[in-house]
Amino acid sequence: MQDASELGLRPAPGGWTEAEPPPPPPEGGNGRHLPVSALMLELARAWPKPRISLGEMIHAFGARGYGILIILFALPNLLPIYIPGWSPIFGIPLAIVCLQLALGFPEPRLPRLLTERSMKREDLHMMVEKAIPWVRRIERYVRPRPSVLTGWKADRLVGAYGVFLALLVIVPLPFTNGPPSLACAIMAMGLLEEDSRAVVIGAVVGIGASLLALSIIGGLFWVVVKAIGFAF
Repeated sequence: MQDASELGLRPAPGGWTEAEPPPPPPEGGNGRHLPVSALMLELARAWPKPRISLGEMIHAFGARGYGILIILFALPNLLPIYIPGWSPIFGIPLAIVCLQLALGFPEPRLPRLLTERSMKREDLHMMVEKAIPWVRRIERYVRPRPSVLTGWKADRLVGAYGVFLALLVIVPLPFTNGPPSLACAIMAMGLLEEDSRAVVIGAVVGIGASLLALSIIGGLFWVVVKAIGFAF
């Protein structure tokens, strides 16, 4: 198991963590940086404190920008189980990050109220271990394919689309969280690797996820309206 210094993390004043440039990727990488899955797994294993906040995670991942944050906040909802209460906790910062991307902010920022929220290191490790197979499946097919879909204008469109998907993620209902989160994660991989094909695939997955989520929300609304009509 690597410690924080081997991962490229160093303590900073005030208890925050800054990131140094990551080491060269292992054999089979894309030659530019460690895969997202490797960074997440090593952070979960090597973090030196019993708890880690969202702010500390953001600083630990360094300058990977919007893509890594979108994946980070989508990750909990890719777990193969439904955990009540998790969708708003991670869906709200996902929506904020996507909105900032859509508005063209040079780098993402989160309010202190969110960055100070923390979880146990063991919970982070469990979450990453459960969700990392999804990330690795995406990484297997992602490689640089630059086009107009990976430019700054397309980034803004992806951000706006991500806001809509994040709003669906926030809805605390089964099956309204995972599919939109998967779509966001695929598009974020496309942003990180400048892979226009991944961006398109993520957008298509998002359409299917939206139809599913809206069907569930609409069906529940219809049931509630019928129940109220029956009661009165």
